[in-house]
Amino acid sequence: MIRLSKKVEYALIALLHMSEKRASELTTTRELSQEYQIPQELMGKILQRLAKQRIIRSVQGIKGGYSLEKPLEAVNLNQIAQVVDGPLQVVTCISLKGKSTCTQTGDCRIKNPMEVIQQKLNNFFNGITLKDLRNELNYESESLEL
Repeated sequence: MIRLSKKVEYALIALLHMSEKRASELTTTRELSQEYQIPQELMGKILQRLAKQRIIRSVQGIKGGYSLEKPLEAVNLNQIAQVVDGPLQVVTCISLKGKSTCTQTGDCRIKNPMEVIQQKLNNFFNGITLKDLRNELNYESESLEL
């Protein structure tokens, strides 16, 4: 089963939370932890990874925190998943670049179809941006008001 990890979910929560703020407003790990009941240490590690890849920026100091560095349309779900967890994989042998540990490599009948599925999965997740997710949030909240 293909499933996004809790860490990816937490990264999305944090990024969408930041997207609701003005560019000059910072978000802290404590704020996210308290508002969404996420362990603060885990959230801190996720935010550090996102900052290292320049998806968000980190401001040090007593009034420090995090804010989005890239525009919402410039960040996709595949990037976020890779930063937090590593590449999304249908099967492990595809990404090992010829160094397969699979005992069926010589007789494998599904490697090529799995590569096609992997490419389609990558394309699909590359096509979902933070802007798309943000728009879905706005649509959802408008529907709730009706």
